[in-house]
Amino acid sequence: MAALDDALIANKEAAKRFLARARTVPAEQWANPVASGKWSPAQLFDHVAVTTEVALNAIKGDKAMGSIPRIFRPIARRFILKPTLVKGELPAKMKGPAIFAPSQQHIALDVSAGRLNRAVTDLETHVRGLAASGTELFEHGFFGWVAIADYVRFNALHLIHHEKQLPPPTVV
Repeated sequence: MAALDDALIANKEAAKRFLARARTVPAEQWANPVASGKWSPAQLFDHVAVTTEVALNAIKGDKAMGSIPRIFRPIARRFILKPTLVKGELPAKMKGPAIFAPSQQHIALDVSAGRLNRAVTDLETHVRGLAASGTELFEHGFFGWVAIADYVRFNALHLIHHEKQLPPPTVV
């Protein structure tokens, strides 16, 4: 349970830091791509909210994210999930399933913030309920059997990864 508590705290803190950093983005930059061919801060924020919702749904058994054949899942776990958790950061150029794509519209900060906060809270509530019932693992469509604490930590690392992509705060 300590690993899950630590992962949930890390996830909540990463979401708070992401939101705080997003609030430093000037309004005139919110809808502008952070670099050529990249997402805008609005799209980055929408993406992290979507991925947190999808993470919760994956833990609940929703198959909408898609999957790979079971025989390949240990390979994905070994070469993607495990190194990410060991290094404490996502690979620089990792592409995710289409379900993680953000809206093409540039959603307002407060709308995305509400969505992310709800997703983080719902994720915590659900996994704490699973832990109380003795459930520690779930079957992920790409990684196979994963410890829930590890997947929550993976989500926290994802938030940190995208926080670094937000434009730096402007100095006045």
